[in-house]
Amino acid sequence: MPPQGTARTPLVGGVKTFVFSVFVLLVMVFAGARFSADLRGSDFPDFYAAARMVAEGHGHQLYDVDAQRQYQARDTGRVGTLYIHPPFEAVLYLTVAWLPLKLAYLLWSLLNLALFAASSRLLANEALRFCNWWLLFAASLTFVPLALCIQQGQDSLLLLFLLILAFKSLRRNRAFAAGCWLGLGLFKFHLVLPMLGMLLLTSESSARKSMAKGFGLVTAALAVASAAISGRSIFRDYPVFLLHLRGQTFAGIFPQAMANLRGLVYVIFHNDLSARAITVLSIGSILALLLTIIGWKDLRLTREPNVAANGSENFDRAFANTVLFALLVSYHLNSHDLTILLLPLALIVDRAIRRRSGPADRITVGLVAILFLPPLHLWALQARAYALISIPLVTLFVVNSFSVWKSNESQIS
Repeated sequence: MPPQGTARTPLVGGVKTFVFSVFVLLVMVFAGARFSADLRGSDFPDFYAAARMVAEGHGHQLYDVDAQRQYQARDTGRVGTLYIHPPFEAVLYLTVAWLPLKLAYLLWSLLNLALFAASSRLLANEALRFCNWWLLFAASLTFVPLALCIQQGQDSLLLLFLLILAFKSLRRNRAFAAGCWLGLGLFKFHLVLPMLGMLLLTSESSARKSMAKGFGLVTAALAVASAAISGRSIFRDYPVFLLHLRGQTFAGIFPQAMANLRGLVYVIFHNDLSARAITVLSIGSILALLLTIIGWKDLRLTREPNVAANGSENFDRAFANTVLFALLVSYHLNSHDLTILLLPLALIVDRAIRRRSGPADRITVGLVAILFLPPLHLWALQARAYALISIPLVTLFVVNSFSVWKSNESQIS
């Protein structure tokens, strides 16, 4: 007779598979029943129409507003927000754009869930090591930004996956690989570039060079791909398109819906372009920059051998703050972009639970719990005041910065 533990293993594995399958099925049923044939209320048709433009050889018109709207009307039956991402990302949506719109959306949702399952396994292994990945997967589906990402047919889950891989690489002192993973995330360059800048600024010389090489190599490849899709004029047309985006109808630019410093300043001044708003925003961004740098600088001062490979608590917290910093200072931010919060939140919670040494740890766990509350996000969305989510986010950033500083000070002394 096999040992009792061995006999239970297939049953446990079967339960995990069943729970995972039920969640996937429920999400797919919701996605199928929630939207009409033209997927009103979803961003997916914008990506779908852009991919169809590329497939039909009209990539050179990708940032022609009239052309985008013509394709949207023809292929999706409605005109929505514009496709504003770099050309190379449209190729990614070609994996589903050969299907009718709603089937393409359902397949993309399934791919998103599969990608998040892979991210959950990585998160459980690298951050929340006390938590089973399938439990993390199920619990995270209650995180409203992640649910919105799947519902909208967006790409934030891909960025989360790439950031986890970059974090894993840095932990193992593989700066070149980390640079490559960050480079692949350039479809959201407004989030990746602040992270890269912080990591380059705070790395030692050899790591900085390796990371820059990896990032530069991938960036060059994506630039070549973009030029092949949209022509060499894309390096002029795309920046011009973005600069004039705010004046476009259906541009999707709403500062009051941005859970970052820009959104918070907009809530305070009801404007983000006035002299006072720009001054406050600049001061806040500089303070966030200094707090993040201090965390990394003190980490470097400890000069621990193989600090990343050893999974240093300070390294994890400093990386978490780097992601929080990028979200807070980003010029543009959608609610689904907060999906990448799952990485820093996992790192912060794991360290707080393991330490249990002071009020700061209890505060951080409380702030994470607040950020996970579905009613908070749903209320903010319905009230058209999602920028208020930045308040617990800023608080978490400050408290975590204090924890990093205090921990580094104790190690140095």
